[in-house]
Amino acid sequence: EFTAAQQYVAIAVYFDSEDLPQLAKHFYSQAVEERNHAMMLVQHLLDRDLRVEIPGVDTVRNQFDRPREALALALDQERTVTDQVGRLTAVARDEGDFLGEQLHAV
Repeated sequence: EFTAAQQYVAIAVYFDSEDLPQLAKHFYSQAVEERNHAMMLVQHLLDRDLRVEIPGVDTVRNQFDRPREALALALDQERTVTDQVGRLTAVARDEGDFLGEQLHAV
């Protein structure tokens, strides 16, 4: 989620530079949403007195030749994050942790 947030900021900045303010606004908003999701996961771990290690974020892409490239990357990233959350939900259910139901809101 932290990497997704940073990638959305990079996409938003690209759209700002291309004078596409509505797309920029959307991706700035998405960046905040992804960061909030990450913080929900952190808080969940803290609430269970678990040790939390915040990883560095993966490299984000900052350059795009066309708006379509930025949108395709965003779609691919959403699919990746959705898959990761799905796997996390399955593990939570297997462990008897009700995080799974909470993650559907994410």
